[in-house]
Amino acid sequence: MKSRIRQYVFAGFLTILGGITLAGCGKKEALAGGGAEKVVVGTGNSYEPYCYLDDKGNLAGYEYEVLKAVDDLLPQYEFEYKTSDFANVLISLDAGKIDIGAHQYEWNKERDEKYLFGKEPYTTYVTYLTVAGNRDDVKSLDDLKGKKVKSSSGSNSAYILENYNKEHKDNPIRVDYVNNSTDEETITGLLNGVWDATIMTARDVDKLNKSYEKGSPSIKVTGDPVQTSSTYFVFAKDNTKLQEAVDGALKQLKENGTLAKISVDVIGGDYTESE
Repeated sequence: MKSRIRQYVFAGFLTILGGITLAGCGKKEALAGGGAEKVVVGTGNSYEPYCYLDDKGNLAGYEYEVLKAVDDLLPQYEFEYKTSDFANVLISLDAGKIDIGAHQYEWNKERDEKYLFGKEPYTTYVTYLTVAGNRDDVKSLDDLKGKKVKSSSGSNSAYILENYNKEHKDNPIRVDYVNNSTDEETITGLLNGVWDATIMTARDVDKLNKSYEKGSPSIKVTGDPVQTSSTYFVFAKDNTKLQEAVDGALKQLKENGTLAKISVDVIGGDYTESE
């Protein structure tokens, strides 16, 4: 009888707490008085090591591991995942098919006008022009006028290139929009001159050189960073409740060292603060 009374008291205590975030051992605890609200997360399927499908077709990568840790801290929500190519993630958010966009999204003005960005960044994202290792003729965007640069539709790299072209209409960069290309296609295309350059992080360049070693020349970053930014989860404009909950969990993961550990384990270094 006493045990039953204790159970009722505990259930009532959880009801009073309502949506307060629970932490601890990481085990998902259901809120008293009802189940967790389903949240659909849209993420990618081919951007290793951030969001991709492993050999068994299961979702893997940094985005997924961070989101799992966030979900563990939010008992009022239950995350489900929907994968697609990069270009379709935000289209799904527009259509209301997903609640969170998770694909290493950097802030830019155009995106900010359409979506609600989280306020807690979870990855640093410093990008550079990337070229074949034997090229010394490219140091800046100005050196790419009239040349072909690989990008992907809707990416922040494409946004940078498109804005550059608006100011240089007399001799613009030729942006080649290539979605869902493999790492091997990217490195081979740069080495064979299909593209004069692309825009990547230094850590991604290192990964490609290690994974697809084809002898000299390799690919390399060149010049100063094209942009130094951070990545955020993206929400529908009116979904402040979910955004604030996810930000709160991310902040806790930073403070207890979990986010840095995930970065080291999955990406190979702590890219949560500086690169």
